[in-house]
Amino acid sequence: MSDIRFQHVTKIFGRKVEAVKDLSFVINDGEYVSLIGPSGCGKTTTLRLLAGTILPTKGQIFFDDKPMGNVRIQDRNIGFVFQHFAIFPHMNIWENVAYSPTVRGRSKREIESLVEDALKSVQMSEKAELYPPSLSAPDWQKTALARVLASEARILLLDEPLGALDQKIREEFQIFLRNLVKREKLTAIHVTHDQAEALTISDRVAVMNKGELIQLGSPSDLIYNPSHIFTSFFVGESDFLEGVMITDEENEVEVKIGQSIIKTHNTGIPKGRRVAVAVRREFFSLEKMPADGKEIPNNYISGTIIRDQFLGLLRRVSVLLENQQIIEAKIHAKHPVHFNENDLVKVRIDPAVSRCFAYPKEGIAKALEM
Repeated sequence: MSDIRFQHVTKIFGRKVEAVKDLSFVINDGEYVSLIGPSGCGKTTTLRLLAGTILPTKGQIFFDDKPMGNVRIQDRNIGFVFQHFAIFPHMNIWENVAYSPTVRGRSKREIESLVEDALKSVQMSEKAELYPPSLSAPDWQKTALARVLASEARILLLDEPLGALDQKIREEFQIFLRNLVKREKLTAIHVTHDQAEALTISDRVAVMNKGELIQLGSPSDLIYNPSHIFTSFFVGESDFLEGVMITDEENEVEVKIGQSIIKTHNTGIPKGRRVAVAVRREFFSLEKMPADGKEIPNNYISGTIIRDQFLGLLRRVSVLLENQQIIEAKIHAKHPVHFNENDLVKVRIDPAVSRCFAYPKEGIAKALEM
């Protein structure tokens, strides 16, 4: 197995519903890719297209340059792991893992070797004779993974595989799952609603919305270098400051927001254009306005505190800016300054972690619609 390639893939259900639209991207051999996006964005449809349970209306999917249009599910060398544990409760763990190679007609010696290797890989050898009802949820998922390994599948499709696990166990299992995929040299495509999970476990993450691929990039790219305004909105929490580009130097630009000047990276937007500067809420810095009323320097915007809300490890501070926009800064709960309602503050925008986008023709609310 080499690469998985989507080439202008569209899936239409009925006459009008475009579940996915013109998908074109490549998943490299041995890569761990997660699909995230709002409900109904096309994640599960993309997984089903890969599996072959549905076929594209238009376009082609290739495995190692071989078109999959007429290839049956059982011939695609794919294994599945789901949120709801798809293992047989009336079979012990050994029998569950042996099921696939047995059905495929492998010899007794081959089956024993495949099952032993698979159970060892998922650390379940000592539980081979136990039955599923006596096992924990993580062991159920390990059994499902062992069954994939014993089937000799090289592509692993995961649909919310950790959704039924408690948070602490889930975080531990993320590391286990990624290490397993890398050690066994599998190619994994993982659908999840948990952004933190996707960012933790993946080599690259695909952000989808309304059936379209918005951005496919590394976790750090999605956080620090989003290529689309929707990525900046959907991955984490961002506020969008509306302004006008007043300079367009080679590496840095200046944006006027209200009466303030904000410096940020040049993203190819010409001078004079209306823009939206995206800032993640955890990247805002807040300082009380000095009593001497000195002029506010560049990269600061003045504002008034609306509320300072305690959230446990964080505080959510709402600020009405001078241009009448409201932003929410997420600061550490132990931040040395407590802000009271109507306190005057200055909000710092760090150029290193802000991102400038051309103002959407349809407006920001429409561009961020899910």
